[in-house]
Amino acid sequence: MKRGRDNPAPTRMNIALIITLACAFTDWYAVARQNKTLQYFFKPATMVALLLVAFFILQTPHDAWQARWFIVGFFFSLLADIFLMLSNPRGFLFGLGAFLLAHVCYIIGLNPTVPPFAAFVLLIPCALIVGLVLWRVLASLRASNHSSLAAPVLAYGLAMTLMLFSAWATLFRADWNETRRAFVIVGATLFFISDAMLAWNRFVKSFHAAKLGVIITYHLAQIALALSIQT
Repeated sequence: MKRGRDNPAPTRMNIALIITLACAFTDWYAVARQNKTLQYFFKPATMVALLLVAFFILQTPHDAWQARWFIVGFFFSLLADIFLMLSNPRGFLFGLGAFLLAHVCYIIGLNPTVPPFAAFVLLIPCALIVGLVLWRVLASLRASNHSSLAAPVLAYGLAMTLMLFSAWATLFRADWNETRRAFVIVGATLFFISDAMLAWNRFVKSFHAAKLGVIITYHLAQIALALSIQT
């Protein structure tokens, strides 16, 4: 597919990316200032703009399999963002479920074929890192009489492990170039960091600036994942 003057999609993608970053920066500001009104608009607006970025990526050279599943994953992430803004337990569960489905989409998108056998060595550190955080969160849930959340949190932790592993496994996929690998690995790793901070702050021990750290790493993760679609 042609680029430049014959194909305006890259320019449109860059404009959409700037809009995405502008929405994200505004949401970060809103979180820092505890401005709920701005958050309610700019948090979902960021994902809507990112979906627009993905749409324009489809008009440039891209991985069709990955793009198809990632776009569905971005849509589920948008739903999760909306659910998590609801200040009730049901909103949290629905948000967790939507993010779980998003991770399933990312996992499928990153695995059109089974990862190379050598890549499975990376499954061990991924499982250990996620497992350590998950073990502490589950212990806190049981101690605080929130054991009903243990099963969905455990399922989410498993999906997070597989998504993190799938991203790092691209190091062993010959059809992935260095730029795409960097974007998807950074995206998946930041997603895990964001989730770990959110879970730790919510269930284990709250800490200063947790909400700001969560939203910054989350938005950067999604943007990096989107940019990994380009070939």
